Amino acid sequence: MAWRPLQCGRRWLSFSAFLIVFVLAAVHGAGAATPAPRLPPTEARALRRIGAKLGITQWNLAAGPCDPVVGGVDCQCSFSSNQTVCHVVRIVLNRRNFSGELPPEFADLPYLQHLDLSLSLFHGGVPDQWAQMKLKLLFLMGNRLSGPFPMVLTQIKTMTQLDIEGNGFYGPIPPEIGQLSQMKKLVLSTNEFTGSIPADLSLLTNLIELRISSNNLSGRLPDFWENLANLQILEIEGSLLDGPTPPSLSKLTNLHDLRISDLRGSDSSFPDLSRLPSLKKLILRHCSISGSIPTYIGTWKTLKHLDLSFNKLSGQIPTSFAYMGRVDYIYLTGNSLTGNIPGWLLTRNKIADISFNNFTAGSSGPSQCLPGSVNVVESFSPEMNTLNSVQPCLKRNFPCASLNGHYQTSLHINCGDKEAIINGTKYEADTTPKGASLLYVSPGSNWAFSSTGNFMDDNITDDNFIAANTSKLTMPNSELYTKARLSPLSLTYYGLCMFSGNYTVKLHFAEIHRFLLSISAPPIVKSWLRPCTNDSTFCSLGKRRFNVFIQGRMVLEDFDIERSAGMVGKLVIKTFQTHVTNHTLEIQLYWAGRGTRSIPYRGSYGPMISAISVTPNFQPLLTVEHPKTGSSENASRVSMSHALVFGIPIIAIFTALIVGIYCIKQRRNSLMHKDLQALDLQTGSFTLRQIKAATSNFDPANKIGEGGFGSVYKGLLSDGTIIAVKQLSSRSKQGNREFVNEIGMISALQHPNLVKLYGCCTEGNQLLLVYEYMENNCLARALFVEQHRLRLDWLNEDDHTHISTKVAGTIGYMAPEYAMRGYLTDKADVYSFGVVALEIVSGKSNTNYRPKEDFVYLLDWACVLQERGTLLELVDSDLGSNYSTEEALLMLHVALLCTTAAPTLRLKMSEVVSLLEGHASLQPLLSDLSLAEKSLSSSAVRFKFWQNLSEGQSLRAQALCNDTNAVMDHQSRI
Repeated sequence: MAWRPLQCGRRWLSFSAFLIVFVLAAVHGAGAATPAPRLPPTEARALRRIGAKLGITQWNLAAGPCDPVVGGVDCQCSFSSNQTVCHVVRIVLNRRNFSGELPPEFADLPYLQHLDLSLSLFHGGVPDQWAQMKLKLLFLMGNRLSGPFPMVLTQIKTMTQLDIEGNGFYGPIPPEIGQLSQMKKLVLSTNEFTGSIPADLSLLTNLIELRISSNNLSGRLPDFWENLANLQILEIEGSLLDGPTPPSLSKLTNLHDLRISDLRGSDSSFPDLSRLPSLKKLILRHCSISGSIPTYIGTWKTLKHLDLSFNKLSGQIPTSFAYMGRVDYIYLTGNSLTGNIPGWLLTRNKIADISFNNFTAGSSGPSQCLPGSVNVVESFSPEMNTLNSVQPCLKRNFPCASLNGHYQTSLHINCGDKEAIINGTKYEADTTPKGASLLYVSPGSNWAFSSTGNFMDDNITDDNFIAANTSKLTMPNSELYTKARLSPLSLTYYGLCMFSGNYTVKLHFAEIHRFLLSISAPPIVKSWLRPCTNDSTFCSLGKRRFNVFIQGRMVLEDFDIERSAGMVGKLVIKTFQTHVTNHTLEIQLYWAGRGTRSIPYRGSYGPMISAISVTPNFQPLLTVEHPKTGSSENASRVSMSHALVFGIPIIAIFTALIVGIYCIKQRRNSLMHKDLQALDLQTGSFTLRQIKAATSNFDPANKIGEGGFGSVYKGLLSDGTIIAVKQLSSRSKQGNREFVNEIGMISALQHPNLVKLYGCCTEGNQLLLVYEYMENNCLARALFVEQHRLRLDWLNEDDHTHISTKVAGTIGYMAPEYAMRGYLTDKADVYSFGVVALEIVSGKSNTNYRPKEDFVYLLDWACVLQERGTLLELVDSDLGSNYSTEEALLMLHVALLCTTAAPTLRLKMSEVVSLLEGHASLQPLLSDLSLAEKSLSSSAVRFKFWQNLSEGQSLRAQALCNDTNAVMDHQSRI
């Protein structure tokens, strides 16, 4: 039996050998069946080029471009049967602060379906190469893209979602947009689109979401909505369209979010929305809707947000609204609703605002303003003002509650922050954090504010209405700008129990939202905003725009704090004159649906104000003190009787003398005051004491100019505003009439490119003008006066692209039609811009440079060189050869296109910007320049006009700067 073990051993060896061979085969087979997935070389090369252009360093393409470590890129490998070939299908590179133009190389990724480049700093247009892409989702929201609507986008017919919100696209929305038949989500909000909404938009029958808010459209709101029956979200706020709300809205039965606001035009009735029971958010604000509120709204089961504010609605609040306890926000403010205020509304524990209506004081109505979440300020009709049982806050115009005749003549509020003392003036604290539906009355009952609205779409249930800056501010009186009060809709400040009379109102603003975090912001938002430390991030793209009303009159429209101040974190003070007649001053800030709402994060919009100061333009009455009692009372009476016996005749004589002198002076000044009042100026009035304090009593060290009309001094007001004061000298030929004319002319020319006239002083024998101070003096001195000449090279920083025009009034810079006929249009500003642009490139003065006797101005010589083809002879010789020939020619051609004698042939400023940024071609416009050169209204007429106008005038550059008219009236911002 010995053979048996041997047989078992052989079997064991055979089995082992078989197992080894099987495992090796399996391993070898497996390795051969699953090679590493790879990208086609063309796609890998495209990614490398895109990464190089965008400066992406974390893409390790050597490790495999479809590896999860390659951030922002998703691949799909199911296109081949063995899954060895992969393709890029999704790229998400948002919130990266990329700059430059959009890379055309994205078109080299043929399988790319989802591209998200939102919230960066891309500029320019959309590359034409993208037309061949097969994108389904494209997100370009929040960039610096500009130009007309990118027609290339209308050729990507596979798109289902397109978002270009928050860019600078302009011009009409093309009808070709109707070719995107697969589109489901289209967002065009917050651009500069003009014209009407194209009817071809109705061809997008698959649309689920459409947003066209905050544009500059015109015409009526279209009535084609029955074709878009799949719509669930429709948003058209603040786009300058005319009403009425169209009847076809009733066909959008799938809507759950409808927002239309700030329509223009005549009144309209409430649209029929009875077949829209699925609505969750309904906003029909400021749409001139009249009539009663439909009862069926109270029966909707899903409604959470209702805003019908600032319309012309009348009648009573429907009884069905008593069952709207599930609705979180009800805004009916600013209507003409009547009847009694329902009792259920007053006990509501959710937000409701019925302020500014015409209710009556019934048995269930309130007799005082409520401290909770229901705002009823000014909710009663004017007939209720006579009721003593009703608190003033409920009455129309919030009348004064003072019964002892004590009225205030000034008001200072540090909006959103604690009390602050600024140059001896106390700014009262304003720290209440709430504001969705709130009336706050100060402890001294001398001021109050009413706040309406909640920040929508920010996923925050408890909004905070105070913005807090997190960086160090270097501005003067920074205590007033560290925090600010916010409002998502309407914010009204009241100055209560004010003396009747004229006042100067100063509204203090500083855009700090780039550097702030709302106290209640969620952690994810705070992580997004960590890079928002300066203006070189996408956070700088936010546009806060709102309107301001004082005493019911709009004084600021589409006001943008950052644009007005010139940068983020810089203060700007707006000064206005107003009149108080019924002891109440009302200042309202209102958001009209304009500007961005999602930059740097959702809910970033609405009015923001840092401080308010109100001072009288009259001498306040002195307070009369009552006689004191004490042991010396009898002695005082005896002494007083003797003083009266001997003193009264002397006092009477001196009083008569003083009164006589005063009357003579007043009579002399009365005509000037009447003339000033007749002008209805938008400027302030300063006392001589204020100006002396600002200029250190006209200290010679503060003198910045001397001209034929007097001296100009630099000054500092108590609120930190730097001013320039023009003091007319006694030897000046400019009398009272000329003084009034100058104020009238300058105050009427309110323009961002013009130096601001803050006000005047006519106290005593003084004739003083108070202007905005320009730090760098005037452009003429910077360019033409040797000791003050600035070294200007050809580079232009991205953050400093603003160029301002030289203003009307100086010989050589006025457009001919303005100087000859008084026609002042935007094309006159274009002409002035062209002259200044020509001076900057050439380094020569338009009025002083005269190469030959035949040419009056630099502009004439430029036209001759253009005809000869030697335009580059104008370039400043100091530059040598260190400049771009192409850019210099572009600048010179633009200057000539801006200075054609015919206004219709001049460029628009939007065209100028497009040309200088390289977004438009110059070649098609050169034919217009050729036409202008041949026109009789060009060189010949201009030569004769300027030659006649310049006779007898010497216009040296230094004189331009020294003359106060040039220093104050005709400065350019450099």
